[in-house]
Amino acid sequence: MTKNHKQTSEPCSKNTIVDTLHRIYQDFSKQEKRVADVILDAPGELGLYSASELAERANVSNATITRFVRRAQFSSYEELRLAAREARSWGSPLFQTRPVTSTGDNDFLSEFLEAETHNLAQALNSLVPSEVDEMTEALIAARNLVFMGFRNSHFLASYARNQFLQFRSGTRISPGPGETITESTADLTSEDVVLVIGLRRILTSLKSEMESLHDRGVPILLLTDPSARVMPAFARWTLTCPVESPYLFDSYSGVQSVLRILAYKSFQKSGKQGRAYMEAIEARHAETGAFE
Repeated sequence: MTKNHKQTSEPCSKNTIVDTLHRIYQDFSKQEKRVADVILDAPGELGLYSASELAERANVSNATITRFVRRAQFSSYEELRLAAREARSWGSPLFQTRPVTSTGDNDFLSEFLEAETHNLAQALNSLVPSEVDEMTEALIAARNLVFMGFRNSHFLASYARNQFLQFRSGTRISPGPGETITESTADLTSEDVVLVIGLRRILTSLKSEMESLHDRGVPILLLTDPSARVMPAFARWTLTCPVESPYLFDSYSGVQSVLRILAYKSFQKSGKQGRAYMEAIEARHAETGAFE
């Protein structure tokens, strides 16, 4: 379902609490954004806090918590806590908390493996088969499939595009070399799909570009991490992968695996047409001696 970032008439529920906070995040006051940040950073812990404890963690007054609850369309703070508890019981990985700390143990490789495995498992466990089916159907049916990402997200967008171009035409990176984003997306319509990879640290301009695409009716599939704010409000589909690690530099093992799954499932759905496209590419490679 397309998320309308201006809609605030419905309260959160167990599967929309995070979406709702993203959707109305820009409407919060500076103090209310502090509260939203505490919740969005670890939504699974919300059910454990009293209103006063949440106020202390966010460094705001109890009155700010009351205004925040009202702005989020809850009748009381207890109703907000109940929604968080239900979401945690429901199994959303966003609500499964696990503190990330560096233990300082000598067995570096073992701990590094544990951290990577945790992120990979969280990313894959967050996938819902029916939603993956819906996303990959759209990725295959799109007239143009555009991949967008900046800084570290750029090479992941490039990786994803390189998988899809093996079995379907009409793929591109935005912006391409020497292009602005506007020049590379001006022709996009509701018949196209943009796969945006927006991982921390996110350029401010990406949010405005996503809003522009959203307002034009261009479907967006967003792959991001739990630190994202506002952007999910502009996406038709959002996949959230953890990237934080006890070690320097973010971990992208889960992100890359999710992208590979999207490509694999899309290739399956492409059927004979996708296989024929891949075979034609490989035949041309053989003719030109492209590889040793």
